[in-house]
Formats: sequence, C-alpha cells, structure tokens
Amino acid sequence: MSNIRFLAFAAITSLIFTSCLQDECTSSRTFVQWEAVFVPESEIRPGINVSDSREINTPGNIYYYKNYLLINELREGVHVIDNSDPSSPINIGFIEIPGNLDMAVKDDILYADLYLDLVAIDISNPMQAKIIGRTDGVFNSYYPLIADAGYIIEYVPTERTIEVDCGDGRWGSKWFQNSAIDIFVAGDFSTTAGSSGAVSEVTGVGGSMARFTIAKNYLYTLDGFQMRVFSIDDGMPDLENTITVEWGIETLFPYKDYLFIGANAGMFIMDNSDPAAPYVISEFRHVQSCDPVFVVDDVAYVTLRGGTICRGFVNQLDVLDISDIENPTLIRSYPMQNPHGLSVTDETLFLCEGQFGLKVFSVEDNTQIDRNILDQIGGIDAYDVIALDNGDHLIVVGEDGIYQYNASDREKLSELSRIAVNRK
Repeated sequence: MSNIRFLAFAAITSLIFTSCLQDECTSSRTFVQWEAVFVPESEIRPGINVSDSREINTPGNIYYYKNYLLINELREGVHVIDNSDPSSPINIGFIEIPGNLDMAVKDDILYADLYLDLVAIDISNPMQAKIIGRTDGVFNSYYPLIADAGYIIEYVPTERTIEVDCGDGRWGSKWFQNSAIDIFVAGDFSTTAGSSGAVSEVTGVGGSMARFTIAKNYLYTLDGFQMRVFSIDDGMPDLENTITVEWGIETLFPYKDYLFIGANAGMFIMDNSDPAAPYVISEFRHVQSCDPVFVVDDVAYVTLRGGTICRGFVNQLDVLDISDIENPTLIRSYPMQNPHGLSVTDETLFLCEGQFGLKVFSVEDNTQIDRNILDQIGGIDAYDVIALDNGDHLIVVGEDGIYQYNASDREKLSELSRIAVNRK
C-alpha cells in the first residue's frame, strides 16, 4: 500500500514540477519583422499626377534646377519648391510619381524612376507636369514578382510579440531581438544625382549621393550592380547599353571625360570619352563601406561610413590623387564621426556628418585637412549637401529639415531658411 502511495505522490510531484518548468520556459518575445509591401501587377504602371503642396515626411534626393528645388519624397514623388529667394522658399506643389527614388533634369525634362520604369516628364511648367516618354522594365531587378501577390516594392518594420517555450528551437537565440540595421530593399539606397557642382540652366545640380546623372546628352542610372546608359538627344530616353560593374555600386559622379562610381568595396573610374560605352579603367579598393565620391581637378574625396547596409565599421574621409587616372593613390585618410554626402568647391570641403552636423574644412592642403576646420553646424542630422555660387550658398538635407545657408564667410555660416520635415 505504501509503495502505491509513494508512486502516486511521485507522479503528482513530477506533473507539478514539469508544469512549473514549462511555465518557467514560456515567455513573451518582441521582435521586429520586415514585412513585404506588394503592388498588384495591374497597378505597377500608373501615371503621374500634380497636386497641391504637402508636408515633407521622408526626404530622399534633392536636385536644384533653375530656381526650383526638387525634393524627393521616398517612393511617392517630388516636392517642387520655388527657391527664387533662398531666405523664403515656397512649397508650390507635388508631382506624384509612385515608387520614385531618383531623378535628374535636362532641358526642362525630369527623368525619374516610376517603379519598374524610367519616365521622362515635361516640367517646363512644373504645376502642369506630364509624362512625354517611358522606358518599361528597366528597374525590374529592384522589384521581385510574387505569383498571385504582385511586386514587392519595399519592406516595412513591424513589431510582433509571440510566446516562445523552451522546446522551441529559437529559444535562447537572438533572432527575435529588435534590429537596428538598415535593410537593403528595392531601390532603397538611403540615398541623389551626382554633378560636378557647377549650376547649369540646362541640367541643374544634384547632391553627392547619386544614382542618376546626366553627361553629354546621356542619362546614366545605377541598379545594384549594373549601369544603364540612355541616349536623351531628343529628350526621350532610349536605352543603348547595360554595363555590369560590381555588386554594391551606389553613387555616381560625372567629371570631365570620366564617371566615378562609389561602391561598397571601393571607387571605380570609368572612361566616358565614348558616352554610349563607358568602361572601367581603374579602381581604388577600401574596406567594406558606403562611399559617396566628389571630384575636383586631380583629387577625389571619398567618405566611408559604417552602420549601414554596407556592413562596414569605418568612418573616415579618403583623399585620393587621381592625376594618373589609371592608378589612383591615397593621399591621406582622416577619421570622421559619421560621414555622408559632401561637396567641394573653391578649396572648401562641406561634409555632412550625420547626427554630428555639417563641417566645413579648407582643402588648400589635402595633407592637413584635419587641422583646417573652418566651421561646424550642430543640431542637425546632415545627410547631403549641394554647394552653389562657388560655395557661397549651401542646401543641406537634414533629418528634420532642408536647410539653406549663406556660406560666403566660410568661418561663420549663417542660416537663410529651413523647410520643415515632419517625419511620421
């Protein structure tokens, strides 16, 4: 009898103990899941529309053309700002371009990506913008097609909470922890059209974080690992060439007869003497990092930053001697905090340092740049910069606004205006 009682007690004890263990092994786990956003096949080729001005929520690339400042609203279109008076810019309207991330302008024609396609938009009167040309399917690689669902146009972070017990193979792993990394998604380069920094009434000027640029009546676009070359002689984009470069090409800067491409693993230089068929003639390799490029005379300035999709950990400015274009060499590297876009003009370097603001350096001596800081603007999270009027007028994209500065006194920049950004 006692043995039976003992066995019953042992069974009950075991059940209670197991139940307690299971309770102890079960807990809530909150994590960020990146969920795909789909557009049905029937809606992937919409038109454009011009609407009233609206708030800027997620600014991307900027482009200055004539007296207009064009500001990309990521994946939605382009804000049109009348910038005739930089101290009092006026938001006059919005060109709705679904899926838009990049742009370039020549002769009153705005070239922009609209999901899969490249469109040519007449902006001779921006408030009556209309599509006048379209090349289908040139950006297909950005947007995977999923049967019965449509095209994936982006991924958005969504917080989820689930119950996990000790029997789950995910117990103890880090898969459910919140992620602070950037995700490389369809066309999301956190990224503007490159330029030599000279304003032209024909083509205008963009920043340094470039995927689209125009040179010699040709439009060049980057697509992850390919460059596409479009003839735009008559304004209509005609795809003439597709050139494979290397995975991770990000920014594009034209200078004289060359194209400078910033990539995750280095800078590539392409001979562009035949604008329909550029080809790589040299490269400069560096650690894995994101790297906008700006070129003046025989010097290339390259910023490298970590904490991005490029998986790098280096934050620095590389200054390269390109006098021998087929053999670029390092002049010097300078430690930085979080460098992004940049512009160089009149022996002055304007450098966006992310949350550390905008820095101004003299580059009269490229071996002593760190000893020649002229000014620093704090309190803004600076992403990209356009320098106009030989550097006397700056347009800076910040986390909370588009700032304009009078920089005629390089040692004491003064704010002209701020266009508010109201992030959702």
